[in-house]
Amino acid sequence: MSNVQHRGFVLLIVLLIAIGGIVHLAPLVVGGEFMVKSISEDGYLMLTIARNMALGLGMSTAEGTIPTNGTQPLMAAIWAVGYWLVNGDKIQGIVWVVVMQFIITALAAVLLWHGSKRILQQYATAGTVAALAAATWYACLLTGIHTTNGLETGLYTLCVIGVAMMFSLTIHTWSIRRCIGLGVLLGITFWARNDAVFFIFAACVTHLLLGPFDLNHIKQRLWQVLVMGTTSVVIALPWLINNQIKFGSIIPISGHSQSLEGLWGGNWYLIPTTLVENLLAFAPMPRSLQEQIWVIVVCTVITLAVGGLLIVLWSRFHTAQRRLVMLVSIYTVGIASYYGLYFGASHFVGRYLFPLTPFFILLWAAIAVFIWQRLVLTKLRPIMPMFVVLFIGIIVASYVFAYQRPLFYMGIHHAHFKFTKWVEKNVSEEVWVGGVQSGMLGYFHDRTINLDGKVNPQALEARKKHELDEYILKTDIQYVVDWYQIGSINKEIMENPSIELIIHEKGLSVWRVHR
Repeated sequence: MSNVQHRGFVLLIVLLIAIGGIVHLAPLVVGGEFMVKSISEDGYLMLTIARNMALGLGMSTAEGTIPTNGTQPLMAAIWAVGYWLVNGDKIQGIVWVVVMQFIITALAAVLLWHGSKRILQQYATAGTVAALAAATWYACLLTGIHTTNGLETGLYTLCVIGVAMMFSLTIHTWSIRRCIGLGVLLGITFWARNDAVFFIFAACVTHLLLGPFDLNHIKQRLWQVLVMGTTSVVIALPWLINNQIKFGSIIPISGHSQSLEGLWGGNWYLIPTTLVENLLAFAPMPRSLQEQIWVIVVCTVITLAVGGLLIVLWSRFHTAQRRLVMLVSIYTVGIASYYGLYFGASHFVGRYLFPLTPFFILLWAAIAVFIWQRLVLTKLRPIMPMFVVLFIGIIVASYVFAYQRPLFYMGIHHAHFKFTKWVEKNVSEEVWVGGVQSGMLGYFHDRTINLDGKVNPQALEARKKHELDEYILKTDIQYVVDWYQIGSINKEIMENPSIELIIHEKGLSVWRVHR
């Protein structure tokens, strides 16, 4: 790489880092409603739980009256520390969240850069590929969306990156202490997000399969896997026991709520398009495009082609690279199968699969650098800087476009802000309200009862029995507030004569409960 090319590459990395930093700190700098709207609807559910924890009310919602496990405990605990430091102040608590999200995402990018450089250290382009991958991941829209939402996605991805790199680079030092250490880290990753079970499974299978296949080595790896896996289970056990004893299932109620209306295989069509979007994260794919048959077919072909490429290149990979490729591949199959075949909430598939993005971008960066080196030697060299300008332009344009979307939580719109403001203006703090979409509403109006069951086990049981309207009448709810007609849930409400629709306009529906 010439001096001019090197300076140009450094400038590119600096620009990408600047974009990522601006995106994460903009809510803090602008403040006001912009900062409030930077947290997603479900993010506010977690923030409410965390604030109640800091106030001594435990994991709960509805002014501490409804216990819940509908959260990811490690992230909730970190948010709770912030609320404890600011004595439960709601706005200062959001400031803490914004700052911590910036730190967590930046740290994840650094780990991706450092780990990738070590994984690829046998190649002369290792530093270039690692820097391009980390900076692109940090700057791209997918990262901007999923690491500033008030949820666990950023922390979970940080854990996955760190453990994946450490696991892949651990080749000859599998002592008992190292096995226990990795098991502890895998257990912590589970506390960050429960679907880490697929990551833990992938780590165990990868270590068991990679290595000499004589009986002694297999036995040795089997014991190492047992120690690592058992340790991770021991670390996860307190949360699992809590869930089973207090809520009747090891799966949090939020998971049951999301799956309630899911159909077997209902999300399968989104898997190939989401995987390709993760590979080309700097150019996100609109949801309307993802649902086109021809796009699904093309993305399926691309996904299979990438898998085939990895198989062809397998013999050229060094040990650490093989470990990373197999680990991520098994993890991808597991998590994609679960959310594609079993789980509901198709609109969250992108967030669920987001932890794969750093590794997919690393693959993209390696291919991009490989192609770039060869194009430099062709007649296209004079116009190649235009590709860099286009690359930056696409990333910036994706943010500009996304900030105008009504459901984009980082931008000027927030679909749940209107009815939250209505309650603030028209309902006193002593009055109980209910809402299917109760995240932002419940955060700013303490006496709010969640009705979709994500954080309310009683509402979840009522939904299972199609008795949500009867549940509402048993509570102290005086108003049910929402932002649009939510299928069968609101149908149950509307069909009960004791629940009267009094306001119905764009972005706001209000029912008065008569007893």
